[in-house]
Amino acid sequence: MEFQIKHFVITNLPNGKFSIEKYAFDSVSQMIEHHLNKKESISRANEVILRTPILRQAWEHAHEDVELTKKLGEGAFGEVHMGKLKLRNGRKVDVAVKLAKLEVLTKEQIKEIMHEARLMRNFDHPNVVKFYGVAAGQEPLMVLMELVNCGALDSYLQKQEQPIEKKNEMCLQAAWGLEYLHMKNVLHRDIAARNCLYGDNKVKISDFGLTREGTVYQMDPHKRVPIRWLAPETLKMAIYTQKTDVFSYGIMCWEIYNNGIEPYPGMTVAEVNQNVKEGYRMELPFNVPPDVQTLIKVRCWSENPNDRYSMADIAKHLQRILQIPRPDFAASILRLRQFEMNQNEPAMEEIRIVGNDTYRLPRGSPGTLPNEAHRRYSRGYAHNEVAMSSRSLAATFSFLAGQLVHIASFQPSENHKFPGFCEQNLHICNQLGE
Repeated sequence: MEFQIKHFVITNLPNGKFSIEKYAFDSVSQMIEHHLNKKESISRANEVILRTPILRQAWEHAHEDVELTKKLGEGAFGEVHMGKLKLRNGRKVDVAVKLAKLEVLTKEQIKEIMHEARLMRNFDHPNVVKFYGVAAGQEPLMVLMELVNCGALDSYLQKQEQPIEKKNEMCLQAAWGLEYLHMKNVLHRDIAARNCLYGDNKVKISDFGLTREGTVYQMDPHKRVPIRWLAPETLKMAIYTQKTDVFSYGIMCWEIYNNGIEPYPGMTVAEVNQNVKEGYRMELPFNVPPDVQTLIKVRCWSENPNDRYSMADIAKHLQRILQIPRPDFAASILRLRQFEMNQNEPAMEEIRIVGNDTYRLPRGSPGTLPNEAHRRYSRGYAHNEVAMSSRSLAATFSFLAGQLVHIASFQPSENHKFPGFCEQNLHICNQLGE
C-alpha cells in the first residue's frame, strides 16, 4: 500500500470532554489509555488500533522548555524573540525564536516555514546558523535557532567601517558555509548579506526560505525575486543552479567590501535587470586585494556559468590568496554523521517510561507494555506520538493540545521511519519528518 495521510479530529465537546468518533473522555490522555488498554479501533470506518508509542524526536520541543526574554523584531511570518531553550540534558542555551500564529498564515506560508525547518535539521557547520528544532504542541508555533549576537551581516557592516582584513575573512567564511550547503546538495537561492548573521567573529548563512534540494531548480517566472543578487541566466530563464549561487555569492562579497550598501547603487530594479543581462558588472573598491577582485569578477560573475568556479574552488583559492587556513571541521562533520545515524535508527527501539523503568519495543514486535506501564506512560502523551497498526498497516497518531489527530499510514517496513510529530490543520508533521 502506498503512503497515505489520514486525519482524525478530536472534538472539544460543550461539556468539556474530548471525543473522536465513539466515546467522550475527560482528557486526551484518558482517551489514549482507553484505546491502548481495550485494543479498540479509534475509527468506525477504518480499523486502526493503538499499539506502539513513539517518543518525540530530538528536534521536537515543548513550549514550557522555551523562555522568551526579549523581542528582537518582526520576521516574515511573525515576531522574532530572544530566548532560552532548556535542552533534554538540562542545559540552557540562548536561542532566537521565530513565533508564527498559524491561524493568520496561509497553508503555503506554513508549508514554507516547515520546509525551511526540515532542511535546517540536516545542517551542522560553523558558518551555517544552527537549528535547534520546533515547538509545535500549541500556538504559537516556535522555530528555534542559534542566537547570533551581532545580527544581520548587512546591518553590522553599515554600523561601523571594518578593516579590509576582517572583510576578507567574512568573504571566506561565507564561502565555507555555502560550499558546505552545496556539498549537502541544496541550493540556497537567496545568498545576500541580509541573509547572513554575524557573531563571535563568524559569518553564518541563514534564511533558508527559498532553499531547495537538488542541483537545478526551475522557478515560476511570475514569482517575486531579489533581482539585484541574481545571475543573468536566472533573470533570463528563471533557472537556479549551484553556479547561480556562486554569482550571488560574488554580489554578497561586493556588499561586504562596500559596507553593506545595496548592490547597483543608483540603478532601478528594471535597470539592473536589463544591464546585468547585457553584461554589466559592478566595480569593487580599490582596497580589495587584486587577486580577490579577479576571482570575483572572472570566476563568480562570468556570463557563462561553466566558466564560474564551484564554491569549493572559490573557497580553496580564497584560502590561498588570503593565506587563511581552513579550520578543522572534522568535529562538525562527525556531529552531522551522528545526527544522521540517529535519524535513521528504527523508531521505538527503546521506550523510557516515567521513572527508571525501561521497556524495549523493537519494530515488528506486538509492541505491548504491561498495563501499569501503559497507564503511567500515557500521562506523557500530550506532546508525543502513538504508533498504530491496522492489519497490514502501521500508522502514527499524533495530536495537538486535544484539538487534532494526525495519522500517517503506510505499509510496514523494517527500514521505514515514522514521520515526526507536529500538526496544525495541515501536514506539518509529514513535512518536518520526511
